[in-house]
Amino acid sequence: MQHTKKILTNEKTWQELSINKNFQEFFKGFIKLLQNKLQKSEVIGHNYRYSYYTCGQRHYPRNPAWRPFQNLESYCQKNSLDFFAARDSIEEKIGRRLVCECQLLNNENEMRRKELERTFGLDFGGPAGREFDIV
Repeated sequence: MQHTKKILTNEKTWQELSINKNFQEFFKGFIKLLQNKLQKSEVIGHNYRYSYYTCGQRHYPRNPAWRPFQNLESYCQKNSLDFFAARDSIEEKIGRRLVCECQLLNNENEMRRKELERTFGLDFGGPAGREFDIV
């Protein structure tokens, strides 16, 4: 007979992850898991090259194949933590809402900037020389 771990309650998970050392350990492990599970895409052109991670699905609620937090759910189960409290804790620490866990590995502003540079030939300059930026 298989013995299952008991999942912590929402409050206990929140308490556990509010300790910085615990959160850092949890988050580093989760990022490593995502790097192994998600697809890495390379974009190579004439004078540009960049890569990004993707879940492989369109981020659209009516997409039946899209499971935005499937890896976080299994990672939380493995660590006996409440999924919703863990997701809220991650969003609080990074300071933004997530639509999908693949967003954790990508800087969306930088990707949008590179896409505009590639498509329209815009030159934003270096970080110190930007007079305007993507918002």
